[in-house]
Amino acid sequence: MRDNSITSNTPMQAYLSENVFMGMVLSTVEVYKKECFGLLLGYRTAEKYVVEHAIPYQSVKRGHNFAELRSDKWQLMQEVLKHFPRLDVLGDYHSHTMYGDVRAEVSLSRDDIEYMDPNDLQVVIAINENRRSRGWTVNTDRTMSGSLDRYHFKIAAYYDANRGGAHGIYRKVANGRPRARVAPRLQLATIQCPFTLAPAAKAL
Repeated sequence: MRDNSITSNTPMQAYLSENVFMGMVLSTVEVYKKECFGLLLGYRTAEKYVVEHAIPYQSVKRGHNFAELRSDKWQLMQEVLKHFPRLDVLGDYHSHTMYGDVRAEVSLSRDDIEYMDPNDLQVVIAINENRRSRGWTVNTDRTMSGSLDRYHFKIAAYYDANRGGAHGIYRKVANGRPRARVAPRLQLATIQCPFTLAPAAKAL
């Protein structure tokens, strides 16, 4: 698949609280070797996504390389979330899992990109069986990685660089139909998380 990510001198930041980190890792491990899928809640500024809650979806249809949420369940969640005005839906997270000897990666699939809203943060967790134990760190490519028990994790946080900070960029279709989004320019946010104890970034 073509690489849709670009490099910027001023990338957005994605702050993942320790509770968010723990929730995503546990939901990833729980359904391994199938994909997990969940909702990210918090707030955003022009420079940062602050993720305060990671809520796993329990009713998804899942397999090794997909996780599908029924539209009626999505609508139900949206209606209930209206009663929590201090929290915004920032996006979602899902896992990519090891299959046989093929190790999982954090790159987005075509479907991941197609269904991504222009203001969304999309977090991908690649989970593989451990070859050797590693401490947790933020890497030079802005991903976060490390190992727990017999698993190695790599986490990436994507956003659409066309959104222009807190504002999406759109164009009008010639026939006057509702506005359509400009093709996304995916970029990796710089992950901040208390769980990464090593202050210096390093390459894998």
